[in-house]
Amino acid sequence: MARDLPHLPDRTPWALIGALYAAGLVAAGQFAKVSLTLPALALAYPDAPVAFAVSGVAVMGILFGVMAGGITASLGPRRAILAALALSALAGAGQAVLPPFAALMALRVLEGAGHLVLVVAIPTLMAGLAAPRDRGLVMGIWATFFGVGFALAALVVGQDAGVVYGTHAGLAALLGLVLWRMLPPRVATAPRPLPRLADHVAIYRTPRLFAPALGHGTYAFLFLALVTFLPAALGAPWLAAVLPLVGLAGSLAVGPLTRLVAPGALVAGGFAAMAALFAAALVLPGLAVPLVVAGMLVSGVIAGGGFAAVPWLNGAEADRALANGALAQLGNIGTFSGTPVLAALGAGASLPMAIAVGVFGAAATALAYRAAARVNVR
Repeated sequence: MARDLPHLPDRTPWALIGALYAAGLVAAGQFAKVSLTLPALALAYPDAPVAFAVSGVAVMGILFGVMAGGITASLGPRRAILAALALSALAGAGQAVLPPFAALMALRVLEGAGHLVLVVAIPTLMAGLAAPRDRGLVMGIWATFFGVGFALAALVVGQDAGVVYGTHAGLAALLGLVLWRMLPPRVATAPRPLPRLADHVAIYRTPRLFAPALGHGTYAFLFLALVTFLPAALGAPWLAAVLPLVGLAGSLAVGPLTRLVAPGALVAGGFAAMAALFAAALVLPGLAVPLVVAGMLVSGVIAGGGFAAVPWLNGAEADRALANGALAQLGNIGTFSGTPVLAALGAGASLPMAIAVGVFGAAATALAYRAAARVNVR
């Protein structure tokens, strides 16, 4: 049976935070394992559109991100996380036998549901467990989960898709058992009804719930597209490995920064600084590479600041779950759409698009966070 943790309002349970972060790495692996084994899948399913096996998880986030927030708020984060890990383990085990492609896609959709609940419930719970002075640091650490998980997978994943999927399923099951033992049974929120369509609309009419999502979706639209095309546009292919790493460094800086600057100001100011750095790179081509690296460092601050803004704006755990659901939804929309847009414009449009998105992000998030703060004061 799960053990109660002592009530330590002034201390962060770092071992539990670490275990939850490890579950986040498993969630990142749900994308990485298929992306990194696409050549093997193409051989196993020669006449099938195997690329959809990657995007199927993102589509779940686009369609049901807010729903996942409502489910997490209804079930409580403990039950939501354990159920999502169990579902991910079962779906991954089914994928390991490389069933017919239609069955594989159905299992990916199921796994996408588990992924979505994990990326909503885990940061909701981490924010609630962290001591107030550590909350910005914890959210900054969480903001690195996708990049770190993908990088680790790239180091260890082979090309035997069945073995990779089976191993990932085993890790999901193992983390489920670990968290079943570690998570206190009374971390659930007060019971509330399951979400309805009206709740979906209400979230996007409530600034404190959608402001972090607006910034995160804008960031996600730009980040993957720039990592994909900027190295070639600048004639520096080595940047493909560097840009994600500097983004992670920026997210880790959010902890100390939020002790000095409010998360909302970090996000809006980060977009403005990023736009200025990319504009400087455009007019100073001799300094383009270091300026772009600095811009991507700031983008990591934007990402971490958005996650930190969720508990900053929302004191109730159920509201944090709803805000994280919106964040997951707009983040998936951004990730899904940004790269195709830049591909259509051409790699040469990388810096102009980055400037335009940065200016939009600065203005839109400044207005959204101002509205959220004004409503909260009332």
